[in-house]
Amino acid sequence: MKHFPTLLMRSLSASSLPATPTTLQEIAYSKSKGFAKVVLKKGKTQLFKDGNPMVYSGAVDRIIGRPPPKTGDIVLVADGTEKPIGWGLYNSVSMFCVRLMQLEVEATSDSSCALNMEELLGKRINEAVELRRRLGLPSVHTNAYRLINSEGDRLSGLIVDVFGDVAVVASSAAWVEKYKSEIEACIRKINYINHVNWRPSVDILKEDGVDLSLSKELHSSNCPERTKIMENGIVYTISLKGQKTGFYADQRENRQFISSISDGQEVLDLCCYSGGFALNAVRGGAINVTGIDTSLPALDLAKENVALNNVDPGRISFFREDATEFMKDALLRDASWDIVILDPPKLAPTKKALHGASGMYRKLNSLAMQLTKRGGLLMTCSCSGAVTQSGTFLHILQGAAAMAGRKITVLRQAGAASDHPIDPSYPEGAYLTNILLRVT
Repeated sequence: MKHFPTLLMRSLSASSLPATPTTLQEIAYSKSKGFAKVVLKKGKTQLFKDGNPMVYSGAVDRIIGRPPPKTGDIVLVADGTEKPIGWGLYNSVSMFCVRLMQLEVEATSDSSCALNMEELLGKRINEAVELRRRLGLPSVHTNAYRLINSEGDRLSGLIVDVFGDVAVVASSAAWVEKYKSEIEACIRKINYINHVNWRPSVDILKEDGVDLSLSKELHSSNCPERTKIMENGIVYTISLKGQKTGFYADQRENRQFISSISDGQEVLDLCCYSGGFALNAVRGGAINVTGIDTSLPALDLAKENVALNNVDPGRISFFREDATEFMKDALLRDASWDIVILDPPKLAPTKKALHGASGMYRKLNSLAMQLTKRGGLLMTCSCSGAVTQSGTFLHILQGAAAMAGRKITVLRQAGAASDHPIDPSYPEGAYLTNILLRVT
């Protein structure tokens, strides 16, 4: 392999460089560091020029640099002619060998962040804070929201949810672990954040070459285990050791919609977790609400949240039961509800699991449709990215309606709340589908 600096600059010498670097290659040379170069295969460049940040190993032709780059190193990403198109963070193990951070045009227009991860982190996190401010977050009615949404905020592998004065960091990339202290420092500069709770996604990180199974840091934190938040005027106690980051902020706007259609209705909330949809239904004037979940800790939170909001316990009940078994028993009792909400856990974690998960979604929704009064409403959800990205959920629901002997009409289609931005160049970032059906 040829020596890297010679290949990087080719005919450029220090004396021939302009006083102010005008290309990413010149910026790299001016920093006097031997940045390795990941050269893409012919015909594979446009996807990444268009903004997709995930450079998969199959798109790479060769890597120029000695010694070879290590996981977490900054590298240039170049087209087949070795002209840089951007820069990113390298991974020697992952199927995604580079996560692009800046394209050439961005780097040259703001050279302070070019090839400088610390500066870029500060800039991107500040931009994320400003975007949420423009969305009205936080507010006097809502202080639980997503601050950083991975690729949607151009920090692939990093998710940060804010719950009051606590920021929960979900790490799912090796580079995030490498820059942990810098990320925490940026977050702590936000004036309303007093605690940072680091929650690495251990299984995903293992695929990225980071094994945290023996790390003591996983079991030590100065952050409180529970905290109180407000969403749309409703108060919740949440467990910061609970599912995902502790609370499903992605459904906020869908929960608020349920509140607007629940007046005078009987509501069934399946897979209710800590009672978000159920409490919104009660606030919207539901006559009675039944919540079902298999998790005892989640139901304990739900019951605590009922008391926190001074809700008449006679209007809302929670039961620990498997959703499928509950629905089968309810059908035997000839029970039915005006509004049924079905928000099951992720059933298709990968594309390979899509076929089997489709059958499970079909059976669950068929039962839920049979429990919906004729002319009533079913809000049904899938948080499986494989289902959302395949565009098959409506087809699954049509199959469920046929199984149930019902006719369905789509009234509303939604995804995650607006603080969960999606980069159109990376549609894989979309994962939540929420559909409101009229069932007859």
